[in-house]
Amino acid sequence: MTRHIVSFVAASLLLTGLGISSLQAQQTTKNKKAKPFLIQGKLPHLTMMVKMLWNDEDLALTPEQKQKLLIIRKETISGAQALGKKIFALEDKIVKASNEGVTPSELKDDVQELANLRAQATMLHLKCIYNTRKILTTDQLYILE
Repeated sequence: MTRHIVSFVAASLLLTGLGISSLQAQQTTKNKKAKPFLIQGKLPHLTMMVKMLWNDEDLALTPEQKQKLLIIRKETISGAQALGKKIFALEDKIVKASNEGVTPSELKDDVQELANLRAQATMLHLKCIYNTRKILTTDQLYILE
């Protein structure tokens, strides 16, 4: 009898622990700000660094530089947000379909489209880095990097 109780308690604790771990993993995934890019964490986000040092005396951005940088930032952020919406919706669609037993061959077109959207987002990021570097002087780039 004691053996059955111990087995029951152990099984209950195991199942409870698995449920909590799964819930924590889902919350962690939702809480992290996902990025739409193919390359994660290896390319600089120069517009963010420029934004943080916008009025810094050492960086010393000119009014002309600020005007150009604002245009680049606006184009990049609006483009990345638009692509991000499409990317994350398509990811959810693919995951849902996979969980429902849809075959990989039936998901191939969606996966290809997802790869294409992430490639577009990455190209947008690379263009932002390139254009930002063209506007800044060597000394300003040194401060940022």
